[in-house]
Parts: sequence; structure tokens; C-alpha cells
Amino acid sequence: TLGFFYSTWGINFTLLGNALDTAVKDGGKEELGNGLYGKYRVCEGPASYYWGGTWMAACKGSDNLEDVKDIMKKLTCDSAVAENITRETQDYTNNKTAMAKIAGDANYGSSFLGGQNHIKLFNKSADKIRLAGMSKYDQGCNEKIQEAMRDYFTGSKSYEDAYKNFEASLKGVYADVSFAESNKTL
Repeated sequence: TLGFFYSTWGINFTLLGNALDTAVKDGGKEELGNGLYGKYRVCEGPASYYWGGTWMAACKGSDNLEDVKDIMKKLTCDSAVAENITRETQDYTNNKTAMAKIAGDANYGSSFLGGQNHIKLFNKSADKIRLAGMSKYDQGCNEKIQEAMRDYFTGSKSYEDAYKNFEASLKGVYADVSFAESNKTL
């Protein structure tokens, strides 16, 4: 058995396409017998986490703000729309009502996951996520530390130089961030 960690969207947007011996674009079908289709399963990871999601934005000065507002509200707040998105894509959407309905549906299962109801598992894991420690700085910090430390992990920079690059790049994004001396170890 081989296991690896993924986000919820990794199933349908990464694993599925890479599991097929013959890709759909080349005439293959998403069905048993085509590569690893139906052989994957999902299990709960050691820690529940949240790392953003899909973001929508409206252009400042748009001449149809009411339409934009209605579309955004429909896509994020309408449980029927969220349920439909999940049933069509197997993705985990941001609507608790829709996800609870699918999690409790004895007939729902992903054929790619051998019939497993992964939404039921994701619901259990999502309930453990605590957002209290999140801030507006999280995404930028994640991105900048990964960029800066890549040089350290590939051996092209010392740890100290990579960390200095992290501090400088983060300051470029968040001018109000300061670094305490005690926070320089990972």
C-alpha cells in the first residue's frame, strides 16, 4: 500500500487524470479496467487543515455588480448548487448543508474510489478544523516560505540566507510584519 497526503481536490483534479492508462482526451473512459480507476481509497490524515480554496473576485467598477453578487452568492450559499457541483466533480464544496446531505446518502459513492463516500470522511475531518489561529497573513507566509526555502532545500543557499530572503519577500507583501529573533528557527 502506498499513501500520500492530498487536499480534497487532489482526488478529482490530480489523481483521476493521472490514474488512467488511456486519458479521456485520447479516447479512454473513466471506468474500471482503465489503469488504476476504482483502486484508490481515501483515509483520514493525521491532522485536519484548511488552506484556502477557490477564490472569486469582482472587478472594481464593474457595471453589473448586482449580477456578480448574485452569481457569487449562488455559487457559495446555495446548497442545491453546491450539492450539484460535488455530485458532478466529486469535489468538497463549502456548503455544510450540501455536504451533510451527500455524506448521509447511502447511495452516493465515487466509482473512482471503488464506491467510497469520501464526502462522509471529509465531513468528519472538516469538523475538526479550527480557524481561530488563522489570519490574513497565512497564504502569503505559506507561499513566501516555500519559495525562499526551496533554495535551502536544493542546496543553493544556506539556511540563514534563505531565511533572510523569506523575511525580505514577506516584507514586500506585508510591510507591517516584524520578525522576532526567537522565530528564526523552523
